[in-house]
Amino acid sequence: MNQRHDLASAVRQRERGRDRVRLLTVTAGVASLAAAGAVAFNLPGSTHTASSGTATTPAATQPSSGTGQSGDDGGSDNGGAFTVPGGTANQAPAHAISGGS
Repeated sequence: MNQRHDLASAVRQRERGRDRVRLLTVTAGVASLAAAGAVAFNLPGSTHTASSGTATTPAATQPSSGTGQSGDDGGSDNGGAFTVPGGTANQAPAHAISGGS
């Protein structure tokens, strides 16, 4: 009878240990999900709002249409820049300096 009691006790202890590990795993998962959400919320990026600002960007090389000079895009001579509508005026530069690696 004593062996049966020891076996039942060992099974209960094992189940309690598994329950503790399961609880710890769930707790760590929830905490990491909450931390990831907080980090994602605080990251800079698009706010998905419309902006009425415009920015100028250097013109890309366009293929010639057969008329005009080589490299001529057929447009007016505005110094090689064109206006891009959109919300790019409030965005950070593409290669911002980070404090990490």
